[in-house]
Amino acid sequence: MSYPFSRRKALVTGTLSAGTFFGSTISPQNAFGLQKAWGEDFLTPFSPAENVKRDLTPGKTPVRLSCNGYSIRFKKGMNIGAAVKSVRDAGYTAAEGNDEWKHASDSEIREFKAALREHDVIFYTIHRAINNIHPDPIERRKINKITAENVEAAERLGISFIVSHTGSCDPRPGRPHRDNWTKETWKRSVEAFKQILKDTSGSKVALAIEAVNPTNMNNPRAHVKFREDVGDPRIKVTLDPQNMLNLSTYYRTTELVNECFDLLGEDICYMHCKDVKIADSMLPAFEWVVAGKGTIDFEMCLVRLSHMKYPRPYFLEFLPKEKYPEAKKYIEETAKKVGVTIYH
Repeated sequence: MSYPFSRRKALVTGTLSAGTFFGSTISPQNAFGLQKAWGEDFLTPFSPAENVKRDLTPGKTPVRLSCNGYSIRFKKGMNIGAAVKSVRDAGYTAAEGNDEWKHASDSEIREFKAALREHDVIFYTIHRAINNIHPDPIERRKINKITAENVEAAERLGISFIVSHTGSCDPRPGRPHRDNWTKETWKRSVEAFKQILKDTSGSKVALAIEAVNPTNMNNPRAHVKFREDVGDPRIKVTLDPQNMLNLSTYYRTTELVNECFDLLGEDICYMHCKDVKIADSMLPAFEWVVAGKGTIDFEMCLVRLSHMKYPRPYFLEFLPKEKYPEAKKYIEETAKKVGVTIYH
């Protein structure tokens, strides 16, 4: 299966403004590059188009499942071997952790790496929700320093990327603010990451930026533009299409997922797995639900992951721990249905 629509082609043909995407004209109201539903410009196109293509030909690359309920969070005195074994015992082959790993000693890191090899588990990233554009410049600099410290911890752990976020004009990370989408805020986001990259110059650890809907990083084209403006190949992507949902994309996740992979490609370090359901109300509101209970096209997610050059973790999150087995079963059954290999 081929996906010939490259990121460069998207930019050249005007995907970021007007132009074409998926073979159809983009209307002015359409901020997410989705084709018009049935040709009428007066409608905001919330409904999916009838001719959306779903090429579900599987690739050969296996997908490693990971789970927020089985992240490996460092704590002094912890039983490292038992923590890694618990991941495998739950049926997962990948795990991420907290930024407390920066406090681990060299001997603890050696023990950790040995346990990962023994149980055939990969530890792939440090993840911390953080506001890198905090409105207080002093606090912002402190937070940027924490992000830089996480890069240094990742180097010691031998992992290739950390998860990070642009942030919000609200002091809390990932919260809405009326100024989050202004030119000045975008500039602040770019400058913050330029400084972090400067502070960690010489490192090969990437900063995999995660989309968060109430912030300026809330669609795949923002990921593209951010890397261009920062101007450093260490800016990568934590792909979370669920964090890009609004009414324009809620019923159109096949198109959204394909847009993400078409534009971001191998810059995607890994992918988040969760589902959402819209409230039965006149006012739009979303809630997290078990995979398969909402509108995310998981068949397409898995197929696109299976065409990556090397295995990516698929990270189940935002559920009570007792709900993860149900979500995991659904993902495994869906993978089997479309012929995608889950790494065991």
